Amino acid sequence: MSGIFSEYRGKILYWIILPFLILTICVAVVGSLLIFFQVSSSLQERFNNQLAVVTRTANDALINQEQANLQFLREVTFAQDNPSTGAPSVATALENENADGLFRALEPFFLVGSDRTSVQLDRLIAFGRDGRTLVDLERPHTNTPERYISHPSLDLKGIWFTDRVLNGLSDSRGDKYAGLIQFSAATEDLYFFSVSPVRNGESVVGGIIVAMRVDNLLNLLKDRSQAAGITIYDNGGSVIDSTFMETLEPMSLDLLTRFAANTNPIDQSLFSTETIIEREYQFAYVPMSIRGTSVGILAPALSREYVMNAWDDTFWPIVVTIFLMVGMIISVGVLIAKRITNPLDELMRAARTVSSGDLSARSNVRAANEIGALSQSFNQMTEYLVTLYDQVQAEASQRAAIVESITDGIIVCDEHGYVQLGNRATRRLLGLNDTERLPSRLSDIPLNRLVDGVPGFGTQRAQDLYTLGEYIVRASVAPVVSADGTRSGYVCVLQDMTAEVAVDRAKTNFIGTISHELRTPLTVIRGNADLLMRGLAGTLDDDQKIFVDSIRQHATNMTGLIGNVIVIAGLDAGSLATDLEPVDLSRPIEEAAWPLQALIKNKGLTLAIDLQENLPQVLADFDQLRQIMHQLIDNARRYTSEGGITVRATNHGDYVQVDVHDTGRGIAPDMQEQIFERFIRGDGTSEGINSSERGIGLGLAICKQLVERQGGKIWVESTPGQGSTFHFTLRNAHDTPSPEKSKTSLAAAA
Repeated sequence: MSGIFSEYRGKILYWIILPFLILTICVAVVGSLLIFFQVSSSLQERFNNQLAVVTRTANDALINQEQANLQFLREVTFAQDNPSTGAPSVATALENENADGLFRALEPFFLVGSDRTSVQLDRLIAFGRDGRTLVDLERPHTNTPERYISHPSLDLKGIWFTDRVLNGLSDSRGDKYAGLIQFSAATEDLYFFSVSPVRNGESVVGGIIVAMRVDNLLNLLKDRSQAAGITIYDNGGSVIDSTFMETLEPMSLDLLTRFAANTNPIDQSLFSTETIIEREYQFAYVPMSIRGTSVGILAPALSREYVMNAWDDTFWPIVVTIFLMVGMIISVGVLIAKRITNPLDELMRAARTVSSGDLSARSNVRAANEIGALSQSFNQMTEYLVTLYDQVQAEASQRAAIVESITDGIIVCDEHGYVQLGNRATRRLLGLNDTERLPSRLSDIPLNRLVDGVPGFGTQRAQDLYTLGEYIVRASVAPVVSADGTRSGYVCVLQDMTAEVAVDRAKTNFIGTISHELRTPLTVIRGNADLLMRGLAGTLDDDQKIFVDSIRQHATNMTGLIGNVIVIAGLDAGSLATDLEPVDLSRPIEEAAWPLQALIKNKGLTLAIDLQENLPQVLADFDQLRQIMHQLIDNARRYTSEGGITVRATNHGDYVQVDVHDTGRGIAPDMQEQIFERFIRGDGTSEGINSSERGIGLGLAICKQLVERQGGKIWVESTPGQGSTFHFTLRNAHDTPSPEKSKTSLAAAA
């Protein structure tokens, strides 16, 4: 017996199990009472689910009714001649404003639509291009011998959809519109309508409206959803119509606020309880969407009688039970807590002392149980912590010294972008002294992407250069990942590239200046050679003409090469502006081909320009587009010995594709990816490495950069021995561009 008692005293587990075993028996006794609460909750939950189903059914019925109206509209608007009744087609009657013929064409549709359960048509209206109704048929409110009544002509010109329909306008959902409308102030009838334009060929000749009275619509939704009643509110909470015969109050401001804050009203219905003739109903509120636009609030309702009865029967027993259980648990918990927390308080005191920085503190708990063992382990852990802390301090000091000595800027931030550490080089780049604080977030560092004068060549151009005050830096961000793969932050390295960029810009400016200076004497040489060839300085013999013509040709080739170098220098320096405007393709293509006609003819080649009819304008820079075409046609001429060159342009909707095809020797597959890089030329197997026809490999590189500047892309397809085709695209000037996803900045990436 004493051994069992000693084991009980030495195990905290036993201290807890025995009291709570008694508590478990008590809970089992009162468990039957809690069942009533569960049943009541289940009833309410099922009631909510049932009302949610009713709400979704009513909403689906509204959508189906809208689709049925649209389907009926399609049948009416496309109705053709009916020889049996002598009725013309609806489109022809509207175009001719033939009211009698239109009546004969529409009357059968109205009678069928009135009886069709999917449509249940109440009103059918046809209006002409002047906005006035030609036919207006409506089913009477009461049962009368007449199947319909015919309304006098109405002027619909001021209604919001009339101009859109007559002008053939459409939006993301098409050219058919729907909503709620009151056609005449003389009556209070509100209609749920759908309207469609009627076209004869490509022209809109009028419109057709099918409508259903809102009271009939509500009864339809009520029957299909099996709701006790359905009410429509406007977006301000006022009642538009209801199947309840009694007058309902508008929605409260609090209810409207909660409705506006509900992000998913269909799947997470908003409920409220209203009393109608001393009977409680639970309403669910969802947007009443017609054609994707909210025109009000749809509120189906169910009676709450059986839920309230079950709740009243179980409420007070449950309340008493909860209070008793809470009292018992608190009493037992206090007794147990006092026996456990005394040694824990001592252990906590020692832990707080250690955490405050006093590593000499130790726990004095000596109990022969788990808390005593925990106290001993805590003291051992503290001893180990002292040793480990000394080691960490030494390593941290060494790493901090290494980071401070790095000449590149180092910034360490947490996973939310808050700066934790920055070295001396970072402070130098930011212009801060040792006492000033670093920016709190990485995004606060004024890094601006360097756009103009970026060093590099073609696709190798630097993409990670930024300006930071008076410095130009290369910035790179990498995540800090621990051994277990957990990301704890980011490290950003700022490399000072100011001197390198300055050297590159000086090189670019030097090349541009030299090229401009060389072009002037070459122009003089070429001009004088032309004058000599024309005999303006005296008659030349045949040998002299050969020499002068060679001078002129080489001067012309050199002028073209220098012009390419100037363009490349302008692209690298960022001084070449691209002004995009609508351009007809034919003009730049013809202006680019004209100076090359003689050279193409001298080689015995043909040049064909094949532009698709009704080709739309493209969004381009005229001069740069002309230069692209000149480079591609001249490139085809240089590398084609026989056959011809064909220029084609085709419309692809949002872009236009231009193809330059030649019958030359083609390009090897391993060269097709490199051909648009600078200083990459053909293999020279047919032209000769020193041939005057060969350039220095800048023409296609210029084409690639100019095309990409104008929002297009360029590529080549070639089979050796069968010629090459260079393709590039330009945006359609009249196409509506889709929104581009904004690029994440370097700071935001962290």
